[in-house]
Amino acid sequence: MYKPCSKVLLYSTCQEWMPGSVSMKKIILILLFIFTTTISYAEDISISADVDKQEISLDGQLALTITVTGNVSNIPEPHIPRLDGFTAYSSGRSQNISIINGQVTSSVSFTYVLVPNAEGDYTLGPFTIDYNGKTYSAGPINIKVIPRTARQPRPPQPQAPSTYPQAPTGRYQHEPRQRPGKELFIETYVDKLRAYVNEQITLTFAFYQSVNLFENPVYTPASTTGFWKEDMPPQKKYYKVINGKRYLVTEIKTALFATSPGEFTIGPARLKASVEDLQRFSSRSPFDIFDNDPFSMFKRGKPIILTTDPIKVEILPLPEENKPVDFKGDVGSFDISAKVDKYTVEENQPVSLKIKIKGKGNIKTISSPMFPKPDNVKLYDSGSSENISKSDYVVQGEKVFEKVVIPQKAGTISIGPIRYSYFDPIAKKYVKKKIGPITIDVTKSKEQPAVPTGISLPGLTKEEVKLLKKDICYIKIFPPHLKSRHSFLYKNKIFLALNILPLLCLIFLYIYELHRKRLKTDIGYARARRARGLASKRLKEAKDIMQKQNVKGFYAEIYRAVIEYIADRLNVPHPSITKDVLEKALQEKGYSNQNIEKLRALFDTCDMARFASGRFTKEDMHKTLEEAAEIIAELERS
Repeated sequence: MYKPCSKVLLYSTCQEWMPGSVSMKKIILILLFIFTTTISYAEDISISADVDKQEISLDGQLALTITVTGNVSNIPEPHIPRLDGFTAYSSGRSQNISIINGQVTSSVSFTYVLVPNAEGDYTLGPFTIDYNGKTYSAGPINIKVIPRTARQPRPPQPQAPSTYPQAPTGRYQHEPRQRPGKELFIETYVDKLRAYVNEQITLTFAFYQSVNLFENPVYTPASTTGFWKEDMPPQKKYYKVINGKRYLVTEIKTALFATSPGEFTIGPARLKASVEDLQRFSSRSPFDIFDNDPFSMFKRGKPIILTTDPIKVEILPLPEENKPVDFKGDVGSFDISAKVDKYTVEENQPVSLKIKIKGKGNIKTISSPMFPKPDNVKLYDSGSSENISKSDYVVQGEKVFEKVVIPQKAGTISIGPIRYSYFDPIAKKYVKKKIGPITIDVTKSKEQPAVPTGISLPGLTKEEVKLLKKDICYIKIFPPHLKSRHSFLYKNKIFLALNILPLLCLIFLYIYELHRKRLKTDIGYARARRARGLASKRLKEAKDIMQKQNVKGFYAEIYRAVIEYIADRLNVPHPSITKDVLEKALQEKGYSNQNIEKLRALFDTCDMARFASGRFTKEDMHKTLEEAAEIIAELERS
């Protein structure tokens, strides 16, 4: 008769119904074989890599997705080699867990946005993972980067009227070039494509948006090698209608001054933004929402990286024809003036001479004017001062050169004439300015000579001889003030200090004992007190790891130092700590949004280093170490 088989009484019960031909030893061997097969199957994992497109233009971007699948509880992270020719940005990760017939299968997808840096054929990968001594790989993937759409910068055109608030009025208004269907786009342009050396070129970066952003975009300025750069605040913000669509435009202007003639290229600018990603919720299957984190869209949004076209600028040399002898390279439009603080002075007394150059141009590089040195006069440079204005986005202002004039003989002296030359790029010619001379009457000194008659000290003036008297120690004629020997002891400061010292020691010991008791009873207080020391120790360990070129270990130690420091200061348990919990706690404590952005950027860098360690250099690690130390110091102060 058949009897059910119990798991607890497997040996005793199963013997009652199993055929005698099958021994218990064979049954145990079969069960061990099934169990071993299950374990082997459970450890089976795979990796795959794919991109959304294999041919892109230089101004485009592609999405790289690396998926690791297996029915193991902890799926390892893939190793991403150096992605030559591309700049990579992490776009987050998603996880999918399925349970079928008791088998748990997990898959994790790591997504990256790749922006090409140059055209050509590239190979991405292979991408590998290491698990239980075995290496699994996927790829490589071939990518072709074709030239960007040919778009040359063009001179600005007058602005057409619009019913919406427009940009501040000016001489010109640039007409943007928008591609159909673009919700976000950026561009850079200059006010002139040909200029002279040291003539101002205004570079404008414009960001057009017609959708909301999840966070402030990250702007990477264009490279301006070969130019002296001056930022031109403030930013402009206005609305503009292009092809029937209304955009919010943000402009950032920069003044460039070329340092030498030739052809230069202003590199592409880059902007990383995060926008709403509604496509995640418009999938065909209603069950696809469980494949990803349903709240990830509200955390980060969809990353978009935008780049601009490079701009070629021709810089003309300054003409050699009619170049003045005293010309020192100043370009612009300037006026010159000079004045002294007094026109009548005694001999060997100083006179302050101020020469002011005012106008439009690179004020910081203005050179000192030339003038002949008068006879019987000592002349000293006293420095210079600048007052720079950027009104209407034109660098202008004034620079004042100060000089000290010391007449050494009575009579009349003339300073000047003062000559100054510059090149006017609008008139395309050199301009010579001349002022003065300035006449000063020098009278005989009323003071007696400091040096006795018959004694001469060559090279010393009257003022310099007077200063020597300050170094002479005279013999005291009068005795010092004497104190009584019968003064009271309680008025002695040393005696009072020796009596107060034990009381201060007793107070210190009492406070120290309270501190020790609180360390034992108050966990939050103890963690807060030791947080800075532990963070400094971990940063030192990270520095040692950096010397060994261990990129992953270094960024893991940096991440641990910062996140555990904040957890100790806020008394948050380590196992439950996350970046989102930390950011929320810091906002509640009144920590500034700017510093929270720095902290978030540091965490993103650490995460990126775990997946793409090959792209980080020792200089990057040194910079990250300084940023981590600065963030911890800022948190300590706040």
